Amino acid sequence: MTKGILLLSILPPFWPKMPPLGILYLKEYLNSKGVTADILDLNNFFYNLAGMNNHSPLLQKSWTVSCNTFLEKNVLSIIKTNFPGDFNDCVNKILEYDMAGFSCFKSNYKTTIEVIKILKSRKSGIKIVLGGPEIARQYFKTDGKFNDEILNLADLLIAGEGEKPLYDFIAGVNNHPPLPTRNNVSKFIQLEDLKCLPFPRFNGIGLKSYPKNNAVPVLFSRGCARKCNFCSERLLYKGFRSRPVGNVINEIKFHSQNGIKYFVFFDSMLNADLKKFEGLLDAVISNFGNILWEAQIAVRNDMDMRIFEKMKKSGCYNLFIGLESGSDKTLKNMNKGFTSKGAEEFFRKLKEAGLFFGISLITGYPGETEEDFKESLDFVIKNKNLIPKIEQINPFTYYDGTNTDKKADYKLNKESMRRMEIFVEEIKKHNFKYINAFLGNLVEKI
Repeated sequence: MTKGILLLSILPPFWPKMPPLGILYLKEYLNSKGVTADILDLNNFFYNLAGMNNHSPLLQKSWTVSCNTFLEKNVLSIIKTNFPGDFNDCVNKILEYDMAGFSCFKSNYKTTIEVIKILKSRKSGIKIVLGGPEIARQYFKTDGKFNDEILNLADLLIAGEGEKPLYDFIAGVNNHPPLPTRNNVSKFIQLEDLKCLPFPRFNGIGLKSYPKNNAVPVLFSRGCARKCNFCSERLLYKGFRSRPVGNVINEIKFHSQNGIKYFVFFDSMLNADLKKFEGLLDAVISNFGNILWEAQIAVRNDMDMRIFEKMKKSGCYNLFIGLESGSDKTLKNMNKGFTSKGAEEFFRKLKEAGLFFGISLITGYPGETEEDFKESLDFVIKNKNLIPKIEQINPFTYYDGTNTDKKADYKLNKESMRRMEIFVEEIKKHNFKYINAFLGNLVEKI
């Protein structure tokens, strides 16, 4: 097999259960344009090594702890101490390429920067491309200027979608003016539509090496139809676009024929376009009868009961729903697009269709009073018979670029933490289903 001109990678720590979808899409898109790119999932590689390391039995388990700031700060030194030969081999592997691209998240950003410094010290001419949610966050945090460290290390910074700017960079096409440095910054330059976007085949990564090795992540759309004030995920794309239903069906067929049993949709809002969503459900039913799938959906009062029934018939086994609050005032401040009564009706339809779901909740949202908090808590308890599971409860967390008050962040507003603790006590007292690790999972662990 011919070695590509670009190596795409993701460094630890990052959620290790399934393959990283972003760089897989980049690989397929570049291949469709005649550019060969390779993938090296170093997060997966060292996660699996950690599971075989008798000196640190808790290391692999710590990988799955969300917002584990200790691991984020120290994982590279831990890796270099426990697996020095493997780490050096990985560095040498990256250095075989003239260009390396890294997917950056808040959790792995420090590791990524440190590894790039090592690469540059050994091969100054290697081209470095950085993208992912953390680059978008820093774009908003710095008003698009970025800091000197990242500007000096990267040859291309991609805020937003990566396919078009990365291909243009490789092809030497500069459709956007550079900053007055040697760096090139792409600011939310994206594909017009997703009609010709090829789906990931997961070539070269070894699906069996992931804990959920009989499942694949799937994407029906990019962007979100809602504009919740607190959400940073909606900032990753400009507008909402969906893939053709036929393309998604072909993807499911491809993976089903290769032994995949579960399909996890990574969309921000799978039911954003109801006509296309129903079309997808119809196509799944007509082509497969049913498949096992899960997704994140939003509360919508315009969803006919037939859609809920088709969701069940097509094989939906789990849904994540961002309720966030049971207070109408707080829901309005959040710009959620529904009321508590609308949410209750939506949950009732889900239950009637036999669909299982979990909800997420936020305490201490800017402007939330004690009365609003109690109203939210009372709503959840009152509807215990309609809510199968509490998926997450977190104090309000501020994200750069959102339309919220930074001073209300839980690190500055201790009241939001107190309210979260009360909420957790109450759902336990009322015997809600929950996973303890997801209660406060966005709170930094030191």
